[in-house]
Formats: sequence, C-alpha cells, structure tokens
Amino acid sequence: SLRLPSLAIDGSPTTVTGQTLGKSGCAATSQSTNPWLRIDLKAAYLVSHVRVIIFGTSGQNVDVHVGNKKRNNGLNNHICGSPPYDDSTRNNAVWRDVSCSPPVWGKYI
Repeated sequence: SLRLPSLAIDGSPTTVTGQTLGKSGCAATSQSTNPWLRIDLKAAYLVSHVRVIIFGTSGQNVDVHVGNKKRNNGLNNHICGSPPYDDSTRNNAVWRDVSCSPPVWGKYI
C-alpha cells in the first residue's frame, strides 16, 4: 500500500522498529518504473550515512544522492556509496546502510 513520503523522515531515529516496519511509520512508493523520493532536511547537515529499507525486489538498485540542489531531481548532487552493499535482512525487508565517505553537506537526500 502507498504511504505518504512525509513519513520517510520524522526526526526520530526509532520510528522504524519491528513494530512499525512496513506500517504507518514508513513511507512507500507505488510500483513504477524509476521511482524516486526526495527528502528535504530543511537545513544542510553533514551526512555520513543513509539507511534505506527495501521491501520486495523493486528497490534493489538504489542510488542515494546528497546535496543542496533540487535541479534535475538532485541527480547532480554527490552520490553516496557503491555496490556491493553490506545489506542485512530484518522483518522481511533489506536494510541497506549507504555510506557517504567522506561525509557530505546537504539539505536534500
């Protein structure tokens, strides 16, 4: 089911737990070709890593861009991480920690 993108970030590091995973505490996109989601942090932060939680197989090819530009859907911003990723599986989902090395200043993810 589709969930609001605003649920992707709420300022709480504990939103996604075994009890909320895949429920109202997460954002989700509908099935589509090249889906994307932009998160506005409202200010620039030094980003060292981003955790992406993937349900099913549709999100296995995930690119994480961090920067201050919205133009071109942020595709010109710094890209973090590169395959192979160190994925783990929890609660029927893939948890992917994408590192930004070195850390990157950005308002948008």
